[in-house]
Amino acid sequence: MSGKQFDAAKKRQRLLERNHEQVLDIIYWRDPKKSGIVLGAIFVVLFLVAKFSLILIGTYSALLLLVSTLGFRIFKIAEAKFKKTEDKNPFQPLLEKELDVPQEKIHAQVDVFVENARNIALQLRRLFFVENVVDSVKFFFLLYSLTYIGAWFSGFALVILFVIGVFTIPKVYEMNKEPIDNYLNLAKENVDKIHQTVGEKVPFLNTSTTVAPAQKKKNKEMLIEDQEATLI
Repeated sequence: MSGKQFDAAKKRQRLLERNHEQVLDIIYWRDPKKSGIVLGAIFVVLFLVAKFSLILIGTYSALLLLVSTLGFRIFKIAEAKFKKTEDKNPFQPLLEKELDVPQEKIHAQVDVFVENARNIALQLRRLFFVENVVDSVKFFFLLYSLTYIGAWFSGFALVILFVIGVFTIPKVYEMNKEPIDNYLNLAKENVDKIHQTVGEKVPFLNTSTTVAPAQKKKNKEMLIEDQEATLI
């Protein structure tokens, strides 16, 4: 990796860390005013999306912006005529401002998206093609339970519950971390015991049906060595 590539990677990493910290500050209500504004804006957008189509929302938003800027521009023209002063566009600083696209930030976000998509694809491949029977069975029950959730709640209701959960669960966990960790550890121990019991009763369920490429290569090398030893 060249020096420029290394510097670019470091900059992307710093941007990701800074963005991650900003998101955590909002979720954990470090600044209640900012978190409240973000939460309120999200609910306003969800309400508008529920009542109107995206095309209608976009069109009316553009019309509102255009009417505001056009009205202000005409007002400034009339004011200049009345005062007999030079007519200047009040939006000229905005028109002259350079639009710099933050390439580093875009690359950083794309890298995160690609990495997360790759990890999800690998997990789904492992579950759907039954690398581990127990994990695939647990995934089956998860999907089956989601059918009931889908029957009870609409997609819009689930989005609202998700937003509320994002803005409440992390803060509640932060305020009650110790007792929640104790209960989670207890639940994890019970699940591990059940998993161990099932593995002892039905051991073939814990065996993976796939072999890692490194293990395959090692097995092949051992087979070749055994064949050479037999020939000798």
